[in-house]
Amino acid sequence: MKSTQTALNASTATLIIDAEPITRECIVHVLTAATIYVGPLGVTSSTGLKLDNAAGPIAITIPNNETLYAIAGSGTPTVSVLVPGD
Repeated sequence: MKSTQTALNASTATLIIDAEPITRECIVHVLTAATIYVGPLGVTSSTGLKLDNAAGPIAITIPNNETLYAIAGSGTPTVSVLVPGD
């Protein structure tokens, strides 16, 4: 397993899960009292899946050769990600 913590901002989508040649079940959790949005490159608060820390960790299946980006609704929240592999 590999875990990372990444600070986000509300102006630029940030890569939180890299592409791999396998499908993976990943865990995403917003660590601070904030709302973030996840999705493909270019995700925005209008196009992404809304997550907040009150919902707790969620599992997301990442298809092979796909990535996951995140952007903050506001401020600079931190997101934690747990992915299988090295």
